[in-house]
Amino acid sequence: MLAAVADRYPARQYVIVDDKLRILTMVKRIWGHRVTTVFARQGHYALLPGVLAAYPAADLTIQRLGDLLAGDLSTLLSRHAAGRPILEQP
Repeated sequence: MLAAVADRYPARQYVIVDDKLRILTMVKRIWGHRVTTVFARQGHYALLPGVLAAYPAADLTIQRLGDLLAGDLSTLLSRHAAGRPILEQP
């Protein structure tokens, strides 16, 4: 599916937001620095026991999807593209 996304929506940088760290991990392994992964700690899958220990951290963690509205996504993306760490939001 990632190839189909890249064909339909060509871009230098992508952002994926999900409450499943396993999906974020898979996409990061395939696309590497081409994608910024955002883990939303909201929803059934985000709260399953052991999830945080089973997978690497996403580039950014938010508590709820609404937190994306309050943040400056362009700044986060530029920090990620430059290889600088993106700090977890409280």
